[in-house]
Amino acid sequence: MRLCPIQPGSPAFRRFEEALAEANLPTGDLLADPASYYAAGDAGEPSAFGGLSLLGEHALLRSIVVRPTARGSGQGKAIVAALAEMASAKGARQLWLLTTTAEGFFSHQGWEVVDRRHTPAPIAATYQFASTCPASAVLMCRKLP
Repeated sequence: MRLCPIQPGSPAFRRFEEALAEANLPTGDLLADPASYYAAGDAGEPSAFGGLSLLGEHALLRSIVVRPTARGSGQGKAIVAALAEMASAKGARQLWLLTTTAEGFFSHQGWEVVDRRHTPAPIAATYQFASTCPASAVLMCRKLP
């Protein structure tokens, strides 16, 4: 899957925010931590979005969302795989995420649930971990090659 970087304020970034809102996912934290965001799909109307915060040997997967019309097409798996490959290429050895709704989706892709007490310091220091995601959010990790 080809990822195109998207910048805050751009039409693609607004579509990303709309897709998150449609999925009842938060948008207020998108700029709270350093992250790079990407869109995939048709250039005029991207259908999958996600972000990545690189934190040394750790990386945090951010705000993965697929527009309703594209769900079930494999785009969610593809964008996660592309972001994981990008994180690995930039030196990350573990990829992390927090979810309140998609534990099953990620478990089927080899992600493991981690007790929040074992969160690495760089991940625990993110705004997403400390403020956006409730204590009930599931912390998951995947080792990278």
